[in-house]
Amino acid sequence: MGIATECVGLDIGQTGLKAVRFRRRLSGRETIDYFHHPMPFAKPEDLEPARRVQSLRGFLWQNGLYATDRLVTAIPCQDLFVRTLSFPFKDADKLSQIVPFEVENLVPMPLEDLTIGSLLLPPGMDAAGDLRLTKGSDVLVTAAPKSKVSEHLRFLAEADLEPDAINVDAMALFSVTQYMRQQGGLVPQDLAIIDVGASKTTLCLVHEGRPVVLRTILWGGNHLTHALAVRHACSFAEAERRKRTLAVPQVEAWLEPLLKELRVTLQAYEGTERGRLTHCWVSGGGAKLKEIGGYIAQHLGLYPVGPRQGFGAACPRAFSIAFGLAIHPKIVRPRWRFKPTPAGLALDLKAVSDSAAPQTVTSARDRRLALFGIVLLGVLALADGIAHLTLKEHRVAQLKQALQKQYEQTFGPGAAPGEELDQARFRIAAVEKSLAAIDESHGKLLPTIAAFTKQLPAGISVKVRELAVDGGVVLLEGETSSFEAVEKIKQTFSSGNRFKEVAVSESRVGASPNQIVFRMTATMVQP
Repeated sequence: MGIATECVGLDIGQTGLKAVRFRRRLSGRETIDYFHHPMPFAKPEDLEPARRVQSLRGFLWQNGLYATDRLVTAIPCQDLFVRTLSFPFKDADKLSQIVPFEVENLVPMPLEDLTIGSLLLPPGMDAAGDLRLTKGSDVLVTAAPKSKVSEHLRFLAEADLEPDAINVDAMALFSVTQYMRQQGGLVPQDLAIIDVGASKTTLCLVHEGRPVVLRTILWGGNHLTHALAVRHACSFAEAERRKRTLAVPQVEAWLEPLLKELRVTLQAYEGTERGRLTHCWVSGGGAKLKEIGGYIAQHLGLYPVGPRQGFGAACPRAFSIAFGLAIHPKIVRPRWRFKPTPAGLALDLKAVSDSAAPQTVTSARDRRLALFGIVLLGVLALADGIAHLTLKEHRVAQLKQALQKQYEQTFGPGAAPGEELDQARFRIAAVEKSLAAIDESHGKLLPTIAAFTKQLPAGISVKVRELAVDGGVVLLEGETSSFEAVEKIKQTFSSGNRFKEVAVSESRVGASPNQIVFRMTATMVQP
């Protein structure tokens, strides 16, 4: 099997889970697999994180997505602050220093509570597809609360997932158009991408081939379904089935809130730019509504895209966000290229570090505080060393006392270290005397145990739980595989000339299969 690049894009929605697995072999052959799992949301408990984690874990196991090499997820635009900032220079180092200050003036949150990502946009393209020559630069800036990123990572961790990258859903839509352009599609340079989901609509405005506006509109297909359920006095499921059979002219009254927000967004952008957008692409699950693409394009004064621009039947409309995540340019590079291209624009909130935080100028007051801190640390280090030495000496004294106590427990009260050999001889003599009291004929316990062990029949597995010797009487508690084996053991000991009065006092079935627990006593014949 050839070497392959594999990446899975995971789109976690309110009403469903969508995943796209993108594979590209070294030969250039590509395979794309689509996975979908609907999730209930009619009841409040359906939206609980624990239940959604369970659904996500089952979805991944069922489709074998845990074995993927790379995984990319997304955070919705509604949880981010997104702006395109223009600067009169192109120095990347200066931009990385200035962007946090610009964000601080725009976001009502402390910088230490934000995860700031920036994307230097390439120069725009003219109608002929050539790059414009400009002295300045445009930067797409995203600022996400660290709590949102942590919450997203924690939710995935509960499902045993760790993403390789965290993109923004609207940027995933832009990645889809870049992929279509690489496949030979005549993707327009000025395009409005509108992804109609269940609970929200994601908007990505592309001007001169660059993503310039990312936005979330809190209107989705569920709003239309609820309106139909109220109008026809039916359940949500019945209204959803009815919606799929209707055309846009039959529900256009309920589409007006979406059109209004789209018009406001387009007018606000075009009012600050010389050019305007020309085309429109409607994707997402809401794109399944009949004629909705042409309807939205007509009311926005745009041209709908089609197969000529690369948006044909093979275009992943319902899985557009998941597909865009699966072809993340930082992970899946263009064919036969081993370095990222300038057109491969994508965000990765996971990789953003806190190094972009603003650096303050060191003042005299700061230097004095630093000097005071160094002196304080030196005093604390000295005090810590003295305390450590004192504790060490106290610990050595405790160990000596414990060693003396242990020595007295072993060799008796009054024994002092240095008399180990005499004490050992005394203890060995005491042990030999005890053994002689148990077995006067031999004076040792080991021959009795050895004789008992040799008497065990060959070919029968016996696990000894307890073996005790009381004078010449041997008490055995063990395990074997059958009652016949217990009887054979008893007969073997009875037929020999080393033991007498052999008796099995108890035999029962154990807790494990083929396990018999028994107790046996035997008296050793004295020579």
